[in-house]
Amino acid sequence: MDKIKGFALRFDKELCTQCGICEDSCAYGAVRLADYPEIDVDACRLCGDCTRSCPAGALTLAGAPTGSVDEGNGIYVLAETSRGKLSPVTAELLGKAAELAAQSGQCVEAILAGYRLEEQAKELIAYGAERVHLLDSETLSAYIKENYAKAVAKIVGELRPAVLLVGATQRGRGLSARLASMLRTGLTADCTGLCIDPETGLLRQVRPAFGGNLMATIVTLGHRPQMASVRPGVMKAQRCDWSRTGEIVRHDLSAFEPDTRISLLGETVKVSTGKSLNDSRIVVGIGRGVRDKETVAEISRWAAGIGAAVAGSRAAVECGLIEPSRQVGQTGQTISPDLYIAIGISGQIQHTAAITGARRIIAINPDKDAPIFGMADYGWVATVEEALPVLSEIGLKV
Repeated sequence: MDKIKGFALRFDKELCTQCGICEDSCAYGAVRLADYPEIDVDACRLCGDCTRSCPAGALTLAGAPTGSVDEGNGIYVLAETSRGKLSPVTAELLGKAAELAAQSGQCVEAILAGYRLEEQAKELIAYGAERVHLLDSETLSAYIKENYAKAVAKIVGELRPAVLLVGATQRGRGLSARLASMLRTGLTADCTGLCIDPETGLLRQVRPAFGGNLMATIVTLGHRPQMASVRPGVMKAQRCDWSRTGEIVRHDLSAFEPDTRISLLGETVKVSTGKSLNDSRIVVGIGRGVRDKETVAEISRWAAGIGAAVAGSRAAVECGLIEPSRQVGQTGQTISPDLYIAIGISGQIQHTAAITGARRIIAINPDKDAPIFGMADYGWVATVEEALPVLSEIGLKV
């Protein structure tokens, strides 16, 4: 049996018929068929779609040993920081963890790994964590996912949480997959809904499936913790309240041994242009109907004038009109602005699944039968060339 050492997704070359179904079934582009399937461990979410679709049974997920399940204790959130600040998704996950804790009668706890993060630990309590497990070490001052995964997996193994929630960010996606493999548990990626089943006490994890054409509810029966990742912008954060009290538990990492195969040579900070999508009340989305960069530049100038961020569909990214970090959709970001203006976007489910949290949607498209009009509050059947001169004269208030 061929396998990537330490990775939970296994491939049996003797069973493989080279049909290519596994490649087609992967929504994350983690499986590529050469002579045989090749797995990108950084892109793989261990969701199991490829194993379920493989007619020959050549792909399998290694699981935990069978037997009785230690249900664990606590609803845990793996906190994420960026340049010394808590990522917004962490506050959102703590808000959802509070709901789950109320449904299950458990405690809300957070795990924070890094270096010199005492203030961030206190902020986690302000956002609802009753207990914060602080892994503070100079070894973790730079984000090297192998070291983070090793440190967090050890603590999770000792603490035995019932549920572990992770942000489905660029960092969290790879880290959550590694953790699930190391902890020998399942992972439901990109969840849009989470609740506790009142009868079984299990975490019901809801996510889009089959290209977003239906919503699947997944439960983790025989493995702990029950792991789920959630995209930024999907859950609602609780109000930050500095009067909240909680406990900070400092774990000793003096004996921690980092991965010696990796050495940090340097770090470069790339500053993203434009307003943050998750912090913007107005987002202008650009699709394939916007055909050139000159038109994108005009839209961007108009968007800046009304205080909007500019995003794009996958088609716009593939055409080179929008940078990948600003993609909205099933394989991009999920957003919940007050107003979403879709220009030249047809409205396939892979895109619309990521904008369901928008309070108002305006769609501009020359095709009156475009799916986007089915969910838009207001629609305008027009080309971008017809619409842009009119939009340029308009200021918006939301």
